[in-house]
Amino acid sequence: MTARQGTQTTARDAQGWWARLAARWLHPQDYSGGGSYRPPAGWYRRLNPVGVPLTTLGLAPRDAVTLEVRGRRTGRPRRIPILVTRHEGADYLVALAGESQWVRNVRAAGGEARLRRRGTRRARLEEVPVAQRAPVLAAYLEAGRRRSGEPASREQAKWYFGLEEPATPERLAELAPRYPVFRVTDTRSVRHDSVAVWEIAPGVVCIGPRGRTQTNVYLVRGADGWVLVDTGWAGDADRIEAATRQVLGADQRPGAIVLTHAHPDHSGAARELAGRWSCPVFLHPDELPIANGDYGAIRKAAGPLDHWVVLPAMRVIGRRRREKLLARNTLGEVAHTLRPAEPVPGLPGWEVVATPGHSPGHISLFRPADGVLIAGDALVNLRLNSICGLLRQQSGLSGPPWYTTWSPAAAVTSIQNLAALGPKVLGPGHGRALTEQDTPNLVRGFAAALGTRPPSQDPVAGSKGAP
Repeated sequence: MTARQGTQTTARDAQGWWARLAARWLHPQDYSGGGSYRPPAGWYRRLNPVGVPLTTLGLAPRDAVTLEVRGRRTGRPRRIPILVTRHEGADYLVALAGESQWVRNVRAAGGEARLRRRGTRRARLEEVPVAQRAPVLAAYLEAGRRRSGEPASREQAKWYFGLEEPATPERLAELAPRYPVFRVTDTRSVRHDSVAVWEIAPGVVCIGPRGRTQTNVYLVRGADGWVLVDTGWAGDADRIEAATRQVLGADQRPGAIVLTHAHPDHSGAARELAGRWSCPVFLHPDELPIANGDYGAIRKAAGPLDHWVVLPAMRVIGRRRREKLLARNTLGEVAHTLRPAEPVPGLPGWEVVATPGHSPGHISLFRPADGVLIAGDALVNLRLNSICGLLRQQSGLSGPPWYTTWSPAAAVTSIQNLAALGPKVLGPGHGRALTEQDTPNLVRGFAAALGTRPPSQDPVAGSKGAP
């Protein structure tokens, strides 16, 4: 577990009050719903300058976006934070405030809108017929329960829907005419800096690099389908799903997910994607307790930043609250173990290579037939152990970042074991993939120069990577 993971779990605890604040105050004042809620006049206008930047920058709960639609009277863009409800593979917007201003603007604009969160997407919003709204309202309430907890969920159901008892399909069907619901369709990226999707070897597609740390995930073709290796951050599910549709087509989806390790920049979207695709998630047995929020396992696998920041914060908040936080960040029943001696599910011809160090159960995947190596964070092509290298995003072979590494000595041994495989193509967890003819020599030279030094003292090993 990294310091970022601790920050992420703490942020998730704040999602309850954020969701209640957003839902109560950030809706227009012309309320016509079925609950007792009456937004104070003018409050939503005062909080929009705060809520809009938070959702646009991705600092709000991951199902929150900024809805932008043209004003029907002024013609100027109108923006409001709103929660997206996922139901049966589609996204929906629920108007908790009934016939609100944004609803009227969407209708006047013919459904044309934009959704902003770490980027901008054009979207068409199609109003859902009254007879089809009840299941979406039920999905909204269930998402609120998962996001904010049972007490907050009951409070929201009472405030917005007038529900004193658990919602039944019949009761929601009665309330449906009061709550407009829009289905999000035909989303397209507005920006031109979308993530690269490119084939680094036959049947191996890299989605990335992405972000300041140039994070990668991989689609690998097997005998009967595809497998996704790693899942990026928690907010990357939509991006990965869109890239997957681009590669596989709209009617196909991966049959399994394999995680190199359980750090949040590699496993963050695993549960979300596994739910969307109805597929299992495989990881090393030593990573499973971490992925399922076992505090004892997290302590044993802690890196320096965890000891400095995350663990002290967890001790301060107390055991009960800590357990509640960790329970929200687990893979649960979708997780299955994958041992080095076992075949990779769905990928005949691939081998699991144990590469502990960055984390106790870190693994890499290797295809001996053509020397393709997916190394996760055991070996990366970004200068993560140099402040200047990280800020400038400099390419160069590097061991895992020392500040989030469980055992530097084990990490060095794993790098040397990977070099002994003589990989001809290197798919790192961070940085551009190496597909050049001299890749085996680059990896062996880096491992030899590293010697017994910890990853924090990586020798300089530059590489241009693939174009």
